[in-house]
Amino acid sequence: MLRGRCELMANQQGYSTIVMVMLLMLFGTLMLKGQSDQLLVQVKIYADERRYFHAYHQALSSLSWALSQRWLALNREWQCKKAENHQLSSCIRPLNNTEILIRGEGNMGSNQPLLVLFQLAGRFDNQSSGEGIKLQPLPHGRIDFCPLKVPAECTP
Repeated sequence: MLRGRCELMANQQGYSTIVMVMLLMLFGTLMLKGQSDQLLVQVKIYADERRYFHAYHQALSSLSWALSQRWLALNREWQCKKAENHQLSSCIRPLNNTEILIRGEGNMGSNQPLLVLFQLAGRFDNQSSGEGIKLQPLPHGRIDFCPLKVPAECTP
């Protein structure tokens, strides 16, 4: 009996060990592939968030820049200004005799819609001087939707 056992041990060539090593390598590869896929998804989410925050701050800067500008006499149409060197774009439109709507844009990248923020403002100086009209923001006047009833009127 001892002799039969020695013969069996002599005939073993390590196939079970090789199979176990191959299985461990397969599971490790699958885990690395899963982690790689998760990392790619997280990188895309991070890039989207970064583009959004950049566009959001650009739109806020456009609103602030519009408040620092002097504007021509108001009519019922949109009046726009751009600062190309800083990529700022702002437009204003009177809502009534006391309120003016400011539109600030932020660019989210190619093939993406513009991020648009709105600010309600009033005239800082009551009459328009030769230099134009200065605007003053109304308290709690910053909004992320257009308050006009007809959506087509929200774009210049």
